[in-house]
Amino acid sequence: MSKNERLAVILMLLSTIGVIAGVFGIEKFRRAKFYTMELVARAPEHGNWYPKEFTLPVNKEATILIRNIETVTHGFAIPDFNVAAGEIKAGEVKTVKFTPDKKGKFPFMCTVWCSEHHMEMRGEITVK
Repeated sequence: MSKNERLAVILMLLSTIGVIAGVFGIEKFRRAKFYTMELVARAPEHGNWYPKEFTLPVNKEATILIRNIETVTHGFAIPDFNVAAGEIKAGEVKTVKFTPDKKGKFPFMCTVWCSEHHMEMRGEITVK
């Protein structure tokens, strides 16, 4: 391999790695700046909500990014705060914004029949 070929290969590798690192860096910044929480929706037999429990501050607007990584439709609701995302189709991402105005532990759940274990698809938010 000639000197120019080696240089071309090295530059190609560095530019590829740079683009990948840049995309991950921008995504990390975007999530930290714009979203309070990210939830992943999976049917209970495939892992359920991730994370299943999380904490939010009282009286501060929260933005939750909900990512459905399944092949079935899910839903999302926090009844105590009158929050609902509606249907979240396979591969879809939705966001919900709300301001938790009371402290305590509150359930969230899937609102679309997703499997025979649908009733187990629940989690809990702690507001402090």
